[in-house]
Amino acid sequence: MQVLCMALIMKILLITPPLLQPNTPYAATPLLTAYLRSAGHDAVQADLSLELLLRIFSREGIETLTSELGLPAEAAAPYLETIGEVVAFLQGRNPAAAERLARRGYLPEGENLARAYDQEEQLGWDFRGLDTHDRARHLASLYLDDVADVAAEVDPNFGFSRYAEKIAASLPDFGELRDEVEYNDSIFVKWLRELTDAAMRRHRPDLVALTVPFPGCLMGALVVAKQARHTCASVRIVLGGGYANTELRELADPAIFDYVDAITLDSGFLPLQRLAEGGAPVRTFVREHGQVRYRTTEVEEVAHDDLPAPDFRGLRLDRYFGVFETLNPVTRLWSDERWNKLVLAHGCCWRRCAFCDTSIDYICRYDPATPQTICDWIEDVAQRTGFGGFHFVDEALPPELLDGLCDEILRRGLEIEWWGNIRFEKRFSAELVAKMAESGCIAVTGGLETCCNRTLALMRKGVTVEHATRVLADLAEAGIMTHAYLMYGFPTQTLDETLQALETVRDLFDADILHSAYWHRFALTAHSDVSVHPESYGIRLLEPAISTFAVNEIPFACDFDHDLERVGQALKAAAYNYMLGVGFDRPASDWLAMAES
Repeated sequence: MQVLCMALIMKILLITPPLLQPNTPYAATPLLTAYLRSAGHDAVQADLSLELLLRIFSREGIETLTSELGLPAEAAAPYLETIGEVVAFLQGRNPAAAERLARRGYLPEGENLARAYDQEEQLGWDFRGLDTHDRARHLASLYLDDVADVAAEVDPNFGFSRYAEKIAASLPDFGELRDEVEYNDSIFVKWLRELTDAAMRRHRPDLVALTVPFPGCLMGALVVAKQARHTCASVRIVLGGGYANTELRELADPAIFDYVDAITLDSGFLPLQRLAEGGAPVRTFVREHGQVRYRTTEVEEVAHDDLPAPDFRGLRLDRYFGVFETLNPVTRLWSDERWNKLVLAHGCCWRRCAFCDTSIDYICRYDPATPQTICDWIEDVAQRTGFGGFHFVDEALPPELLDGLCDEILRRGLEIEWWGNIRFEKRFSAELVAKMAESGCIAVTGGLETCCNRTLALMRKGVTVEHATRVLADLAEAGIMTHAYLMYGFPTQTLDETLQALETVRDLFDADILHSAYWHRFALTAHSDVSVHPESYGIRLLEPAISTFAVNEIPFACDFDHDLERVGQALKAAAYNYMLGVGFDRPASDWLAMAES
């Protein structure tokens, strides 16, 4: 890639704000750091989400939580004695602790840990036969969940991997969040300010870039922005990421610009580079004369194949820690283990699903790298990080690209493990699946959605139950674990169709070709085809709240023949039991009856 000549090299600090999962760096800052460095800038990065969690899960954290709640010293003593050992073990720095942590009576038992022991006694399966090391990881993770529950008593905004998510999700008015940023003086906010100060003093940046992938990161980002400005009045601050890309496209309230100077949309490479270099803005909101203005210039996007490998320098990889809270081996992949995140292609190779944000750049602009480039990235990242595990975080891994990538991995003799999201479509032949397994694939996730051919066709999913079942069987035969995203409450979906879908899911679990699943309730988003053509899906759009800030989920009415709340409870209870390997003898209607009782 051509390096631009500039008179001024900018010092850019890219920050991941709290809170996200602590097992591996989020993908955004390593990608942006690598790109900006290749363009000649002095780009550095900091993961303040990880650092805040490590502050909470420490002796200082336990002492502070105890003091904040006025608990007696003896209640904290067992946690003070064990918290350092637990975190070090989950970081992989203290494997010898496994024998102690796996023995009941060593760790103090809060609600989560005690419940796990009770369930094991009821089921009599001894934690599904985990070896000592994995049993210790599981119990240590539940111990941290108990500490996190105490932290939530100190500040209800706190969640293990999110902060103030309920406030930030689909927020039509910025005022409520602004009040939280201005007046929340919890210990977590104080610690975050201290961490921000330390990062600003260490790096002394000219520009701070905050990535906000989810609503549960927005308040943390604004706290960081406010403190960064307090520490260095001249610093420029920009916000971007998945939250802005989906929810802030109609931004009208200028108040957020009291905290940041600019908000960028879609792929952040060129917008950040232009802001750093003082060029014409690209996909950027700013405040001018007290009003929100959207500024952009026609540009040729950076080809995905031209991007450098992600750069993890500056991130303390030895400080990340995994948590193993559920015994399902597929679900474990998200929160445990250490994965190098890679994006093989920008956008989605299918980009037709009616429920998806198909009008937004991160879906509709499909641009893959070549297998050769991807393998170059893999070799570079594995060598620099010392980890050979990869999570390909694409919207949907393209079958043709995977075919070539597997060939290239095998040709180079790369010894890696990888997993990612696919579409359970007929192009995933038995031959391709076998090649995926040979090249290191250990698991895939994918959408079965309504698991009903009529509604799958209506939503233009491009798969059928029969195709998906065949692909799942081939994956299981190849030793690849599978997880399904499932959906209920899709427009026109009937109770009979929903119960039949549950029967199908049960059969897939019982046949041991589906290993994990989760039911999500359909949400109508502003950027989907369903919202653009509601009449085609039998729904009526309701008058939304007047919004000057975030717009994402749209209220609608549909004449369902069942109670979505109760049905959702039944579906989730059934899937939870299937993942435990029980409940296959129950007809689908039994779960609904249990939810109604």
